[in-house]
Amino acid sequence: MYTKIRTMRKSVSCILAAFAFVMLQVEYVCAEDISKEFRSDIVKLLKMTGAEALGIQMGVAITNQMIDSLMKQNPEIPAKAVESIKDEISLVFAEEMPKLISEIVPVYAKHFNQDEVKDLIAFYRTPLGKKSIEVMPAVMNECMQVGQAWGKSIAPALVPRLESRLKRDGFDNN
Repeated sequence: MYTKIRTMRKSVSCILAAFAFVMLQVEYVCAEDISKEFRSDIVKLLKMTGAEALGIQMGVAITNQMIDSLMKQNPEIPAKAVESIKDEISLVFAEEMPKLISEIVPVYAKHFNQDEVKDLIAFYRTPLGKKSIEVMPAVMNECMQVGQAWGKSIAPALVPRLESRLKRDGFDNN
């Protein structure tokens, strides 16, 4: 049982590290370069668009996929332990989301100026903007499913091509 728990700990650590790596691969604008008002507008935009909830939803979805894959490889892990892991990860994501939001602010500041952020806020107050906010989680979820199916569909062609390329480039295992 100790080995199973140690394996789960390593897997959870890998999952969290992968999530952090994906979510935080950004080139930051220096935080001092962002005025308090601009920062506030960006946070308002993020809250208005549901970025926090969407971030948690995406993080949980990615985590669930990784854990489900882990379960297929290690079916001896108790279902109750898996549920505990998923629940705790969700709690940690929710607790840590404000920090992530503050780290996302410089990304928005890099790509949008303050007037553009204000225009986005104005857009999201319109009927179309409100609809966009409302349907975006479902759209993202469906797009993730389409992307997963697409990835599975190209895998049979991709694997032999990768093997061939690696062999051609001198990375043959033999």
